[in-house]
Amino acid sequence: MHGFLHRILHRIASALRSRLSRRRLAALLSLLLSQALAMASTTGSLPWDDSITIIQNDLTGPVATGVSVLAFLGAGATLIFGHEELGGIAKKLLYVVLGVALIVLGNKFLAVMGLTGALI
Repeated sequence: MHGFLHRILHRIASALRSRLSRRRLAALLSLLLSQALAMASTTGSLPWDDSITIIQNDLTGPVATGVSVLAFLGAGATLIFGHEELGGIAKKLLYVVLGVALIVLGNKFLAVMGLTGALI
């Protein structure tokens, strides 16, 4: 072990003598340091997990559910009772509103049916 460490220190010292080798050594040290920092910062969660959890809670909360129910009922009633007077763009917009409302309500609907996602 002592001989191996001595050879590495000798190579580092000789590398510092030449300019090109200094650049290579700096690049190697920065690479090793960045990898060491990356390995030290692993906490088991990803950096965007907190943001995604906040968005998930906002989209599955009581306010989002209430707004989705109202949007679903309003868009459905408009399509049922006013379909002759609506233009093509208005109908497409109401279909988009229905789709978004179903996506937001989908979590609650599946929970009522007893179907839930994977639990980690």
